[in-house]
Amino acid sequence: MVGRAQPPERTAIVTGASSFVGCHLARAYADAGWAVVAVTSRARETYDGIRAQRLDFIAGRVAFAVCDLTDADAAAVLVDEYAPVLWVQHAGYADNYASRDYDLEKSLALNVVALEPLYRTLYGRGCGVIVTGSSMEYSASDAANREDDVCWPDLPYGVSKLAETVEAHRLACQYGVATRVARLYIPVGPLDAPGKLMDFVTRQLVAGKTAGLSPCEQKRDFLGIRDLCNAYVKLADDFHRQTFDVFNICSGAATRVKTLLEGLADAVGADRALLDFGARGMRPGETMVSFGDNTKARTVLGWTPRPLEDALKDLVEHVRTAD
Repeated sequence: MVGRAQPPERTAIVTGASSFVGCHLARAYADAGWAVVAVTSRARETYDGIRAQRLDFIAGRVAFAVCDLTDADAAAVLVDEYAPVLWVQHAGYADNYASRDYDLEKSLALNVVALEPLYRTLYGRGCGVIVTGSSMEYSASDAANREDDVCWPDLPYGVSKLAETVEAHRLACQYGVATRVARLYIPVGPLDAPGKLMDFVTRQLVAGKTAGLSPCEQKRDFLGIRDLCNAYVKLADDFHRQTFDVFNICSGAATRVKTLLEGLADAVGADRALLDFGARGMRPGETMVSFGDNTKARTVLGWTPRPLEDALKDLVEHVRTAD
């Protein structure tokens, strides 16, 4: 462990800090006045590429710590050293997450089995937990997903995340550790993985190049990364209400991907003709509609996401500045 901060009034441990969402969460909590311990699975200097950029993004605002969360004793070491009042369990196994070949065995070790020693360590310490869930926990549906829906995930990743939610609920009740699950939809913003749809298309448009795309007729729920982080900050003040709860963190709208990308072209000031819809095929078996109902987050947390256009502007500005 390096760069330990002096223990202040409120310390938050954020795991998975080298990920797209994780680095933004760490920075958001720091900007909100928390002392943040950003946890990675190996030493910071061993990262390169986009993961190194994400850690640079939060450097100077957080303390860094290394922790193998599958080691039953590792979480206890962190908790003893930093005495957090908030643990954000964002780390998870997500390699090949959109495939039916996703490694369920590996994912269960990190997403599920690692929770029990964590909760046992946090027993009686007054520390709340926020677990990052996924929209993929839900069954395929043309209607907005609600937190009280019965879930029958279509893909192994969704199975692992639903198992994590169920286990977090069991452990929260067993150990009396206040817990919130944030079911995320599709975040949009800077520092996403190179080659993913939004990063790829933005870079092509900024460079004035054609982007070869599928027909993009599927509808998804997109949310700006700043808005997602704002919801997490608000969740940290919700632990007094009840022991366990689940929130959809989403825009609440089913936006056609084609419409989103046309809006992105407008934000760049690029010709929409650069978007070559139909140049590629869609993934076999891809769900055509997925979106959430965010009424609960709006009413209970007092959270309101910005218009998606604002998130697109943030992304375009980042790409232009970085290039």
